[in-house]
Amino acid sequence: MMKKYFTLSCCALAVWVSSCQEQPAPTAAQSKQQAFGLEAYLNQEAQNLHQATAAVTKTVSENGKAQETKTFSQLNWAEELGPFAEADINKPALLGAFTEEKTTNAAGQTVHRYRAKEEADATVRDVAYTFDAQGQLVQVDATLVQENMLFNTQKKLHLELQPAASPRLQSYSLDETQKLMFMGPQRYSVAGKVQQK
Repeated sequence: MMKKYFTLSCCALAVWVSSCQEQPAPTAAQSKQQAFGLEAYLNQEAQNLHQATAAVTKTVSENGKAQETKTFSQLNWAEELGPFAEADINKPALLGAFTEEKTTNAAGQTVHRYRAKEEADATVRDVAYTFDAQGQLVQVDATLVQENMLFNTQKKLHLELQPAASPRLQSYSLDETQKLMFMGPQRYSVAGKVQQK
């Protein structure tokens, strides 16, 4: 089942990555950040997880039904967290393409939410960063959408983090709905829980 999910996801991912590569390369003048630096954060966390030889229990679901649960003693964490880095909106082409809203949730945490403007040409439609009272990142939620004549793909990403722990990543999930031409929508999800030592 995991192999099937991987194969189908790779087809859409190939087109997804191709479109992302069309964006212009950053220059020194374009290095300004409009939001939390998620990509750099995840790169560092991937290194932390690799050094800790962190194990993870993953569950793959199809159309809302769990298909397989498996524990992995090691993963390529840079690859595993790669899809989540797509939610980083600090790419030069995206600067100024989002509105920002800052709120406080019921737990007293600060939530920074960025929504793509209606005219924005961005796959990231919505991303929210939640910070604790000390200003440390504890949660990320994002929605990414890509549409063309052949398919429609929507991804919902979720990360939970514990700043005091090492590694900080506690759990993550990727929920993907694909609608290919002449086919009905299919929903796949992967949820991972990092095993703390």
